[in-house]
Amino acid sequence: MNTIAIAFILYLLIVLGVGFYAVRILKDIKDFALGGQRLGPWVIALSERASGESAWLILGLPGAALVAGLLELWTVVGCVSGIILSWLIIAKPLREATKKYNAITLPELLERRFNDEKGTIRILSAVIIIFFFVFYVAAQFSGAGKVLNVTFGLSEMQGMVLGALIIISYTILGGFFAVAWTDVIQGIIMFGTLVILPIVAFIEINSIGYSGAIWDTQTLFGGKIGWGATAAALGGLSWGLGYLGQPHLVVRYMAINSADNIGVSRKIAFAWAIPAFFGSMFIGLIGLQIVNAGVLSFDGKVIQSVSMLPDPEKLMPILATHLLPAWLA
Repeated sequence: MNTIAIAFILYLLIVLGVGFYAVRILKDIKDFALGGQRLGPWVIALSERASGESAWLILGLPGAALVAGLLELWTVVGCVSGIILSWLIIAKPLREATKKYNAITLPELLERRFNDEKGTIRILSAVIIIFFFVFYVAAQFSGAGKVLNVTFGLSEMQGMVLGALIIISYTILGGFFAVAWTDVIQGIIMFGTLVILPIVAFIEINSIGYSGAIWDTQTLFGGKIGWGATAAALGGLSWGLGYLGQPHLVVRYMAINSADNIGVSRKIAFAWAIPAFFGSMFIGLIGLQIVNAGVLSFDGKVIQSVSMLPDPEKLMPILATHLLPAWLA
């Protein structure tokens, strides 16, 4: 058994252990849905960030930066701005409203806030959340499939099934408490990856004698000028709007142990988001130069151009397995 497999098995044992531990402390539906509102600012902040970015920040953004270049800077700025606004505008009032209306879910909160005696708002909001989350969760399972495909050689379908089984298991076992604490573990791993990998990649690109620019400034507006350039920038910035009210993020605000701790949690979330987003973008930008240098290989083949990658979104795990020690990869 190789080092990567051992590290992964240890990770699985930890997250499943969290799930089994959580079973012992669950007493009612409030514990299952909101962790009994006993979670502190560090847990809430890391859980919110890990669940907010997930496969998108680890796979999607590096792949987009690899293909589109510096154009993704607008996406980074937009997303970070949206995260900041959500914590500043929504977090504390929502936690206070959760206490005031004694609600444990977002649809229930909306129902009680607007005195919806017929339950129309609750049912409609629940249907909307379930419908759109089918696609969102499917994307996360797809991301798990891609990572496990690169790391262990599983087919993407096998990776998706394995990832789904792991996530569903600890969620059913321990509810929100288990989800939040496994998010903490994953948030730390994600942050470490997104900070360490671009630094190691930068060292690698210098060690192979590359002396050119890391990015092409002409890609900042997607090669467009005038209104086209403005539209390209606004398109990236608009990503920030998606953070204002995402159900799986705002439930973290509802679950914190006190509204007074929102300020601490907010600072932790900002300290996580800013370097993580820029690190993710730099993985794609620096990764392009490493790909073009022909020093990467995958599935027994040397990769010498972006078109030779099996999928741009697999750049991060391919770089990690090539550049990092096996246990860290």
